[in-house]
Amino acid sequence: MFTTHSSFHPVRWAAVILVTVPVVLLAAALVASLTQQKEVAHAIRHLLRYPLVAESSLVLLLALWGIIYERANKARDLRLYPPPGKLIPMGGYRLHLYCTGEGSPTVVLEHGLDGSYLDWRLVQPEVARLTRVCSYDRAGYGWSDRSPKPRVPSAMVEELHMLLRNGGEKPPFIVVGHSMGAFDAVMYSHRYPDEVGAIVLVDGPYPDKPLGFPWREKLELRFMQLTSPFGLPRWRRWCAGGPDGLRAIRAAVNCKARVHGTHYEQLLNFPSAVAEMQSLENFLTLPLIVISRDPLVGGDSLKEQEWAERQKKLLQLSSNSTQVIADGSRHDVPGQRPDVIIDVVRRLVERMRQPAQGQIVRPH
Repeated sequence: MFTTHSSFHPVRWAAVILVTVPVVLLAAALVASLTQQKEVAHAIRHLLRYPLVAESSLVLLLALWGIIYERANKARDLRLYPPPGKLIPMGGYRLHLYCTGEGSPTVVLEHGLDGSYLDWRLVQPEVARLTRVCSYDRAGYGWSDRSPKPRVPSAMVEELHMLLRNGGEKPPFIVVGHSMGAFDAVMYSHRYPDEVGAIVLVDGPYPDKPLGFPWREKLELRFMQLTSPFGLPRWRRWCAGGPDGLRAIRAAVNCKARVHGTHYEQLLNFPSAVAEMQSLENFLTLPLIVISRDPLVGGDSLKEQEWAERQKKLLQLSSNSTQVIADGSRHDVPGQRPDVIIDVVRRLVERMRQPAQGQIVRPH
């Protein structure tokens, strides 16, 4: 999450100095007290007041400046990068739904664990040439408000179902889920089978084991959440990664306290999410396409081999399944090989419009 440099950034040096000066004075006062030099200890404690008052004042000024900086940038974000879709009322909160194109079936794009509608920026315009397509921001991400419901697949697909209904979108749907969004795609197909004509899982995990959530990642996410209102993550560009041409809009979408808080909650609830997926008893019969990353591209061959085996297990979720390898791509298939997803969706759209067509084949 944080960028590592070979030398300290000036902010880090300032923080070290601000902490070191009082600590050194406290240590000196303690030594003086232990050596019975009461006058020296008293003088040091008296001296300690000045850096503490100065540092407290500095922190307050920086916090005030940070609040002003963050609010000004948020206003600028809304002016330059407004939500491209509609903010749909959900009964106390709103979710961002972005639909383009015309025709049936409608393709529903589900982003990964901590993404947004931007993850589909290379896929949606091309799919819109074929049929109706909708991306959205899950509750708490992008332009969507946080939700009072737990961040588990059953609750999230209930929200998606209500979002599509309130947004006026009609089935049948082709549900495409990238990464952790694959859980929601599968759950949606189980909960609302009459609405789904096919599902596409883009390098999604097989629900056989929980995702780790180490303490360091917990601290980083909480730190990002607490400091976002003061503009620190935005200023240091911790929340605006990716290509240079996208950093400004990614900052508008991602540099928000609720985004980091939602991400923390999703990771915390991941074991429950896995348990929900494992509790699904009935196998699907609808077309299921598993798009997997190229196992030859990753660095750790053993890890990639394990992931490839888990990808094959996803085929067991439906009696009508096919696997496609996104040659040359890592996990970010929507960004690195959007053509593979577009081709699969195109074939599914044609198949649903003309059921007599043959099976989907691997694109070349």
